Order: sequence, then structure tokens, then C-alpha cells
Amino acid sequence: MKKIRKLLDKTFWIYVALGFLNYGICNAIMLWIHHDLNVSTDHSLYIEFAMQTVVSFLLNRYVTFRGLKISKWWPVLFFVSVGLSYLLAKVLLFKVFEHLITLPFFIGIADWIQGIAWEGKKPQVFRHDLVMLGCTFVYCVINYIGQRYFVFRPQKEQ
Repeated sequence: MKKIRKLLDKTFWIYVALGFLNYGICNAIMLWIHHDLNVSTDHSLYIEFAMQTVVSFLLNRYVTFRGLKISKWWPVLFFVSVGLSYLLAKVLLFKVFEHLITLPFFIGIADWIQGIAWEGKKPQVFRHDLVMLGCTFVYCVINYIGQRYFVFRPQKEQ
């Protein structure tokens, strides 16, 4: 119970609030450039990950983890963390999510959500958007873990 409380501390909730805002805005921009500007899925995701990364770094460095004494190697650690987050979310999991969304169970859920929220969109387009959003969500989770426990890990006073 103590570990859960430590994991769900004030820092976590600040990160969640700021991350939710960052996630929502960056994903709205991603879907807009993908659909309205006809930018490919890959390029839309690259742009979204880049925006989300920059905003996430600025928010985490100057709001969420402000005042912490961190490693002088934080820029290297940050890019390693972001690179791993990207590889796991986009390169490894994108194909998994694409496969999952074709299974009858997930098609049913996607169609149900679409019927509630996005009635005018074609089902295949909506399912593809869910795959893109799922990848960016996984990216956010992995990025949080990397930034909190790797990049912005407090250094002991010497």
C-alpha cells in the first residue's frame, strides 16, 4: 500500500493533469494534420511525438519536477528515454494494435464508441484513429516512467 501511495503522489497527479492537456492538444493536432492536411500516418505520428516530447519536456522540467537537483547528463538521458518510448510505442506496438483492432471483440468496441462519439466517420478510419491514439497513449505512459525514474530522478546531495 505504501508503494502505491508513493507511486500516486502529488508529482504523479501533476504529471497526469499536464499530460492529459498535452496529450489532448497534440493528438487533436495530429488527427487534424492527418485528415485535413492529408499527411500520412507515419508523418502525423512523427509530428505528434515531436510536439508531445517538446511540450512534455518543458512541462516536466519547469513545472512537474521543478527544483530537483538532477544529473548533468539529463539531455542524454532525456533523448534515450524518448527514443525508447518511441521505439516501443510506434515501432513495436503499432503493428500489434493494428492487428488487435481487426479482431471481432475490438471491432465491436470501436463501433460502439464510434456510434456514441463519432457517428459520421467511416468505421475503418475511426479504427485507424484508435490505433494511432493507442500508440500515443502508450508513448505517454512509457515517457512518464522514463522521465520520472530516469531523466528527472533526484540526485543525492554531495
